[in-house]
Amino acid sequence: MPHSATTSTKSSLRHLFRRLTSNAQGAAALEFAMIAPLMFMMLVGSIEFSQAITVDRRVTQAASAMADLVSRAPSEGVTAAQVDRDMSIIGQLIPPYDLSALTVEVVSVKAQAVPGNPGAVNYVVDWSRNNRGGTPYARNSPAPFGMPQGLLVAGESTIVGRAFYNYTPLIFSYFISEAFTMEEKFYLKPRNGACVHLKPIHCVTGATM
Repeated sequence: MPHSATTSTKSSLRHLFRRLTSNAQGAAALEFAMIAPLMFMMLVGSIEFSQAITVDRRVTQAASAMADLVSRAPSEGVTAAQVDRDMSIIGQLIPPYDLSALTVEVVSVKAQAVPGNPGAVNYVVDWSRNNRGGTPYARNSPAPFGMPQGLLVAGESTIVGRAFYNYTPLIFSYFISEAFTMEEKFYLKPRNGACVHLKPIHCVTGATM
């Protein structure tokens, strides 16, 4: 075979190889462009999911910790200032997440007999406090949340710890305009008496102590 023909054949093969290489690189780039958005969404979703689980766990801790602390109150009761002081612990539970998005309530709920209906009870608020130093529910008003059936009999009480967190996604807030609320609730019976007095009000008689 003449030398020129051999050279021409080699040149054609090199050109074909370059074309095939170029096509393979183009196909890889196209495939990456197709899957990159999906990979990004999966990464962002895993970050958001992990953060939401962490926040929800801390909201749970805030509700349970407050219910537990108040239910351990001594038999002589506590003052509103003491409850508010105990509320300060939640400042150590939520950070680095936004503490202003959290609302914690402690509510003492009593069960009262229903006249003419043996065994039935009405649940009413004895006293309440929140982490903003306020009284969210009026004394003797109906309990503003569902109570587990059979939890109390007439004359008994329970301490309810409630926590709400207005959760705003870290990244998806650019796409989701509305936040959602996480809520946790715990019921614990007083350890040292039939109920917990919020001094100076006696939790049984309603009289000043």
